[in-house]
Amino acid sequence: MGKGRKFFAVFVAAAAVGPLSAFSAASVLAGPASAAAQCSGQVAGISAYSGTGQVAKVGDAFSSPLEAEVVDTGGCPVSDAPVTFLAPATGASGSFPGSVITVTVSTASNGIATAPALTANDVIGSFTVTASVEGSASATYSTDFDETNSTVGAVSTIGISSGNKQSAEVGTAFADPLAVSVLDSYGDPVSGTTVVFTAVADNGASATFQGGGSTATVVTDASGVATSPTLTAGTTPGAFTVTATVSGVTAQATFSLTNTAGVPYAITAGVGSSQSTELGSDFAVPLAVTVTDTNGNDVPGAQVVFSAPTSGASGVFAGSGTTAVAVTNSDGVATAPDFSANWHTGGYVVTATVSGVSSPATFGLVNEPRSGASAQGPDGSYWLLTSTGQLLTSGSAKDYGTVPAKLTSPAVAIAATPNFGGYWIVTANGTVYAFGDAHNYGSPASLHLAKPIVGIAATPDGKGYWLVASDGGLFNYGDAKYYGSPAKLHLAKPIVGVAATPDGKGYWLASSSGAIYPYGDAIAFGSGLGLLRGPVRAIVRTADGSGYWVVSANGTAAGFGDAGAQGSASLSSKSVVVSGAA
Repeated sequence: MGKGRKFFAVFVAAAAVGPLSAFSAASVLAGPASAAAQCSGQVAGISAYSGTGQVAKVGDAFSSPLEAEVVDTGGCPVSDAPVTFLAPATGASGSFPGSVITVTVSTASNGIATAPALTANDVIGSFTVTASVEGSASATYSTDFDETNSTVGAVSTIGISSGNKQSAEVGTAFADPLAVSVLDSYGDPVSGTTVVFTAVADNGASATFQGGGSTATVVTDASGVATSPTLTAGTTPGAFTVTATVSGVTAQATFSLTNTAGVPYAITAGVGSSQSTELGSDFAVPLAVTVTDTNGNDVPGAQVVFSAPTSGASGVFAGSGTTAVAVTNSDGVATAPDFSANWHTGGYVVTATVSGVSSPATFGLVNEPRSGASAQGPDGSYWLLTSTGQLLTSGSAKDYGTVPAKLTSPAVAIAATPNFGGYWIVTANGTVYAFGDAHNYGSPASLHLAKPIVGIAATPDGKGYWLVASDGGLFNYGDAKYYGSPAKLHLAKPIVGVAATPDGKGYWLASSSGAIYPYGDAIAFGSGLGLLRGPVRAIVRTADGSGYWVVSANGTAAGFGDAGAQGSASLSSKSVVVSGAA
């Protein structure tokens, strides 16, 4: 009967049919009590109010208590009526607290008797609990509760069993299938449950199950485990997820998977594949390559070997010599250490190779000669210095001595003393040689320089000098003062020369691009950026320091301040001229 319904009984006169016989709820007709006067208080029926039709796992309590409603002849609730609940003594059954199969409970004011919790025994199957109540004239009324004991509870949770956090190369199968465990609220497996696996794409990265779909439906086995079909990575690398869900259950299991790029298929040189720089200087653009697989995906973690010629025009990688190894990053890019030209002019090829790819990436590089000159001296006298240390004199310039015949490092610059009675010669490793009335005030030769020395400038009194490296590092000796440097600016082009102001309270540094960096009382009058037909090799100031020339490798000069207009010069010798002093 429905929950909360009222009942009334149909009685036949005792004289006509004899005493009333016992009847169940089936003999009670539903309908509202016609009036309070009809409520007699005499028990006339009982019905199952709630708790029938439940399923419980063996050994566990049924979720709802059994409740029976007792009414009188007028269909009114009867209070304080003792109701006896009785479960089967054998087979599938249940028990009340104390492991008893029967309990008696009195009805409340609403006519409902609520039994204590019923616990399923260990026998699988359906059974009936009977609730009965005594009426007048020894009549007994009863109603049934149909219950079932089961080995399987309702699905409560779904969790990952195996296959999580895997990776597979694009286009290949993941090594392990995805498996989930489906459990009931008691933590026991639930068999025969349908699980849906769904691959969720993320930025193009995804996978397909056997048969080509992004979803797969699997039924749990006797252990409550559902195992997906084979999962194959798509063609796009990256992380993505696969979810496993059960209908009607909010919780889901989520697998985190990754598609990795395939093996290297191609290697391509970057924008620095064709460039030039002066002898002993860094190439402005790092040597970098991109490694991709057959699908054009970037391949991270690939080892790339960069190789430069071992003789002739070539260069060296910082800390690695003519060969360097770099590993591609997450974008498939491998960048070699800084690469510097050696002291041989000419063009050559640096290769970049990766295992499994037959065609290397190539970089066509050129080492260009470097040259420099000081301000004009009286009557056109000057000294010119070659990279081998050869000294060339002109006019009244005197030869006060030369560097050793076999230098361990190329000569890069020369500077004259104020009265032209001597000069300093400096090599790329920072060694300073003093001749005539020049004095050696110190050098950075023992400092293991990160970049080579490229220029020298003397103080006005000749009692000190500045040395500058290609990375902008500045070294001051004697009475030369430090006014700053661009060493921490990560220059696009290397520094190639230095010129001091007339009072020695500042200096200019010039880069191969023509950029000018003034420090101290040096004033920027302009730069040679984009004005010259070749890389800049030197900066030469005017006598009064109100201007300077920026000189390129082919002799072209751009003047700024009072230095006058652009011009050119013709400089040649059997060896490359790297510096001059007047």
